Amino acid sequence: MAEGKILVVDDSDLERELLIEVLKGAGVRNEFLQAKSGEEAIQLLGSRYKEICLILLDWQMPEMSGLEFMRAVVNVPAVAQKSIIMVTASGTETDRQTASDANPNLAGYVVKPYSPESLCEAIHSFVNIQP
Repeated sequence: MAEGKILVVDDSDLERELLIEVLKGAGVRNEFLQAKSGEEAIQLLGSRYKEICLILLDWQMPEMSGLEFMRAVVNVPAVAQKSIIMVTASGTETDRQTASDANPNLAGYVVKPYSPESLCEAIHSFVNIQP
């Protein structure tokens, strides 16, 4: 179980807060970092990548989408190993394949609206969950 921080990347303040509350309510004890854009997430990764154990990434964001974010970091060795789980409303099989093509090491794909159980199932091997 990873003791690092979870970086939540979503342009919606409400979505970020909801996701964090769901995870805390499910027993996730990791600390959280937040970014409201792909650009902000890249800045956080640049300065704090050693602290981050997991990235929960929205797809549809203005300026830099989740796909563009993954394409930007997938070739940077220091951050390419960071586990990324897409948390998105884009749930078609084509969308899933597009995300996997952008990041062949994509650790998971959770479709909004998600249940707390499906979100926890996707992240359980990357974080510190205590009942």
